[in-house]
Amino acid sequence: MTKPRREERLWRYLVPNFITAGSMLLGLVSIFQSMEGNYVAAAWLIVFAVCTDKLDGVAARLVRGTSELGVQLDSLADFLNFGIAPPVLIFASLGREPSLPFGSTTGRIVLIAACATWLLGAVYRLARFNLSTAQVPKSLCFGVPTTLMAGILATWFLALLKYTPADQAMAVDAFGGAKLFPFFETPAAMWRYLPLALFGGGVLMGSNLRMANLGGLGSRWFAIFVLANVLVGFILIPLKLYPEFLIWQPTAWVTVFLIWGQLSAQVRAHKSPPIFPRVPVDPTPIEEVDSFVEKLTETDDESSHQRDV
Repeated sequence: MTKPRREERLWRYLVPNFITAGSMLLGLVSIFQSMEGNYVAAAWLIVFAVCTDKLDGVAARLVRGTSELGVQLDSLADFLNFGIAPPVLIFASLGREPSLPFGSTTGRIVLIAACATWLLGAVYRLARFNLSTAQVPKSLCFGVPTTLMAGILATWFLALLKYTPADQAMAVDAFGGAKLFPFFETPAAMWRYLPLALFGGGVLMGSNLRMANLGGLGSRWFAIFVLANVLVGFILIPLKLYPEFLIWQPTAWVTVFLIWGQLSAQVRAHKSPPIFPRVPVDPTPIEEVDSFVEKLTETDDESSHQRDV
């Protein structure tokens, strides 16, 4: 077997990392759109990022270009796309609506606290996941994944916007295709209580609650059913259509399998990873560091002396 050329090896590592960088740009542009008041575009960009989240890993395995750098970049991309962009969207949209109570001091504090809870829950889960991968079976998740939680929040946000009456707070121009539920209207109180979703999402991401992983489905027909709906989502999302359809699968998944994970004796038999994972570290003894520094200093002194002579 011939050894890959240097240029070939380089491209193997660049391809998946370029995909990760592109995913990061989706999160960055989503933040910009939120700041400019384009909330529909900002939410769709988060949903796009959810769709592209696994592409870098798939590409890395296809071209055999997996690397530790790619793993770390993927975590940073997840933090930007699913830890920062969603709370920025909610803070910008709710905080700027004059008819909602989040412009006052108390309401502002509540909104900030909700956004902070989401951000801290996301970053904690990502950090713990990187340290606990070897301890968690592939069929299970401990805590709701950041990708799934952000997708639920963004699609629900879009669905609520789509069904908000024109004379109500948070109303926007029509989008997302025809209404699948024309008899329904978003209650005005829904926007007042939306920060609760950030509190709940942050807690669920940072928790040790057990739930099934998509890759660990035991039933072949159920797996086909789920994957078929995922493919439908991949068609609708680029077209920016029917967010009210997109919400059902991730919401049902989290609801059903979080309950199942707590009730199933077989699942509860798996030991949850520690809240504060510890990774064995073999640091260089301080005596060796001091010795190295002394030798380096002696070498520099000799070199300086020779130049002076």
